Amino acid sequence: MKKYTLTTTVLCVLIGLSVPAFAASKNPAEDLFYSKCSRCHGSELALKKKKSHDQWIDTIKRMETFGLDISRGERKDIADYLAKRK
Repeated sequence: MKKYTLTTTVLCVLIGLSVPAFAASKNPAEDLFYSKCSRCHGSELALKKKKSHDQWIDTIKRMETFGLDISRGERKDIADYLAKRK
């Protein structure tokens, strides 16, 4: 009985931890930001900063020199998302 309870508890914890990883936000640009920008650094770095849309475009272009693979449309969507955050 103890083995069954322990196994059930462990499974519940693992499932509970994995659910947020699979939950997509309602904002595709936010999902894009997390998928592109957190590959090289934590998302907190960008989320702490307050910049205009054009400043974010410049920042993202600079990240491209470090190897960020991003399309022009993705760059615009991420800059829009970051500039509109309060």
